[in-house]
Amino acid sequence: MTKKVSIIVPCYNQAHYLKDALRSVLCQTFTNWECIIVNDGSPDNTKTIASQWCAKDDRFVYLEKQNGGLSSARNAGIQIAKGEFILPLDADDLIHQEYLEKLVPVLNQNKKLAIVSCYSNFL
Repeated sequence: MTKKVSIIVPCYNQAHYLKDALRSVLCQTFTNWECIIVNDGSPDNTKTIASQWCAKDDRFVYLEKQNGGLSSARNAGIQIAKGEFILPLDADDLIHQEYLEKLVPVLNQNKKLAIVSCYSNFL
């Protein structure tokens, strides 16, 4: 089955946030996704945490690269993405459990949309 959404999570020295971000992905009510965790040369335990999530669910994919910055990491994830839609998600962000369930129908019904954003809370 072709993945509908590819969630790209670049990570550099944010391992302490990564579990929460990935948990928010795993809790999605819409399940046709892949999540690409891009380790941008991080010296912390990003690789260990990402590997645990990849072992837990095969929708998680791990990519390791030399440090090149946020855009470089995100682009590396996009290059291997298999989804019809791309969702950038920073390692220190969370998405509501119904986010994809509400987003995908909007994207499917409006093929001319290039970018969609939503309301956010900052804690």
